[in-house]
Amino acid sequence: MNGNNSGIQAFGNHFLSAFGFESKRIVEHIPSEVENIRNEKIWVDDLFRLEDDTLLQLLYHSGSNINEREVWEFVMLHLAVYSKFRQKIRAIIVLSPEIHDAELKMDKGSIKYNPEALWLSQWNGDQIARQIDEEIQQNGVLTNEKLSLLAMLPFMNTQGSRVQRAEEAIQMAKKLADERNRELVIELMQSMGGKIYAGNDYDQVVQAFEKAKMI
Repeated sequence: MNGNNSGIQAFGNHFLSAFGFESKRIVEHIPSEVENIRNEKIWVDDLFRLEDDTLLQLLYHSGSNINEREVWEFVMLHLAVYSKFRQKIRAIIVLSPEIHDAELKMDKGSIKYNPEALWLSQWNGDQIARQIDEEIQQNGVLTNEKLSLLAMLPFMNTQGSRVQRAEEAIQMAKKLADERNRELVIELMQSMGGKIYAGNDYDQVVQAFEKAKMI
């Protein structure tokens, strides 16, 4: 997949705009190893340099809730990235569709953390699926913004099961006219599944992807 293992790596600013985020132009993907205050080496993959020389970092949280300890882990990672680059960092946390409310800000005096969030629980996957399917039926072509939404469709809010949504999303991707886009979107779905789901939820989605690919 040529290293495009997340939506923003594959579609850049188009991915951000698809989900309502305005941003300066992304000019460079800068995956890096950083060291936190516990002297642990951590690989940061979704890290980007913007045209104004600030940084953008995408983070992911799986599970049905997020607690203060987990937010503190994000804070330590944020500090580690800042320590290495000494540049302003914009952080966006992608939250699983099971999370409907969470306190992501942290203020500990000299340490302040105020990330933005992509609330997948607020995205109506059923409605978006209908819209995208209609566009694919017309000529099999989608804009990069719609391709971004399609890649994230298995992880949006749905009235059905996540397994059913994953299978349907793969089937829609297989109808894309451009072979490269077909392969890219399907591989992105699989890659993002590992970032957004964990445990049994992840196993179910992976099985659904593999089943749909064989049909």
